[in-house]
Amino acid sequence: MRLSSYVKKAAIGAAAIPLLAGCAGEQGAGEAVEQAAERPASWTDLPVRTGARDVVHTDTDHRSYPVRITVKSLVRGSEEDMRGARVDEELKGMVPHYLTFEVSNTGREKIPAAYMVDSNLALNGTDWTHGEEVYVSGGRPGGVDLPCADTAPETLAPGDSYTTCVTYALPEGVGVLSLTHNADGYPDEGGAVATWPVEGGLEAASAGLAEPGDIVRVRWDAREDGVLELPATLVSVRRGSAADLAGLDLDLNENERRGVPYYVSLTYTNTGPKDLYADQAGRVRLLTEGGRQIQGKTPFVLDTKIPGCPSDWVARMIPPGDSVTECSIHLVTDDDDKPFAVGFAEADRPGLVAWRAPLH
Repeated sequence: MRLSSYVKKAAIGAAAIPLLAGCAGEQGAGEAVEQAAERPASWTDLPVRTGARDVVHTDTDHRSYPVRITVKSLVRGSEEDMRGARVDEELKGMVPHYLTFEVSNTGREKIPAAYMVDSNLALNGTDWTHGEEVYVSGGRPGGVDLPCADTAPETLAPGDSYTTCVTYALPEGVGVLSLTHNADGYPDEGGAVATWPVEGGLEAASAGLAEPGDIVRVRWDAREDGVLELPATLVSVRRGSAADLAGLDLDLNENERRGVPYYVSLTYTNTGPKDLYADQAGRVRLLTEGGRQIQGKTPFVLDTKIPGCPSDWVARMIPPGDSVTECSIHLVTDDDDKPFAVGFAEADRPGLVAWRAPLH
C-alpha cells in the first residue's frame, strides 16, 4: 500500500499556517469557542475517545509544565469551509477538522505563552501522516462563521483552565487515526505520548496494507545512479529486550533507553545493472496503533550480534541479481502503544509504502 505524506511540520509540534487576513487571534479564555450560527449538514462528529490526560507541555525554551488536556469533540468539516475561508492556496481542497479541548494548569508555575500548548498536539491521519494545523480567517459561503476559534489566553495561572479549538487540514479521502500529545514536541521521536484514538481509525488504516511476504517495489536512493524501484519484502517484526542493546553504540534519549525495542527485517533485491550499497535501514518506519512513525536506529559497531535482528550493520555492496536483508531497531516508548505496520519512506517521493506488521 502506498501512503500519502502531507507532513509540513516545524520542529516543535504542528506549524501553524499564517493567516492571510484577520485571525481570531488570542482571545479571552471566557469567550465562546463554537461560533457557528447554524451547523451545516456537511459537518460530521468523529468518534474520538474523549477524556482527560495528564501530560507535560514543553515550550520553545525547553521548559516543562504539567497540564491536563481534556478532549471535548472532533468535527470533520467540508472542503467548502476551506474555499470560503482565507487560507493559503496550498490548503484549498483539503478538509478541515475542528478539535475542541480544555487545558488545565496542574502545576505550581504560571505558563507563559499558554496558547502554544496545542503545538505539542498532532492529528494523525489513517495514512500515519500528520494533519496541517491552520489558522482560518473569514467564514463559509453564505456568511456562516467557522465553528473553530483560538481562544487561548496569553498566560495560564496555576489551577486555571481554558477551552479552545484548533483546526487541522487533511486531504480528501484521508480519515483520522488518532490525536496524540508528545511531551517533547516531536511527534515521531521517543518522548512521552498521550493518545486519544478515533473509533474505526485502525480499520481504515489497515485497508489495503500489503501482507508480510508480499513483494512491493520501493524507491531506493542509489546515490549517483539516481532513484531505482526495487522489489522489497517484509520478513519479520520481533519484540526484543532492553538488555539486548546494552553496550551498543546507539543514540538514545532517556525515554528510548526505557523503551521496548522492536526489530524490523526487510529483504531487498538488486534488479539494477550495478552494485548497490545496502544502507536503506534509515528509511524504515515502525507504524504504531497510536499513529506514530518510529524511525529505525542501527549500531555503528562491527560484528554486532542481536538475537532476532540479523544484519551486517555496515553498508556493503549488493551485486546485480543478489538480495540483502537489513534489520533496524525501533524503540516504542509508550506502554499503551503497539506496532501495527511497517513503512518504507521512499526516495524522491512523499509518502510511504507499508506492510501489516507480523509480531513475534
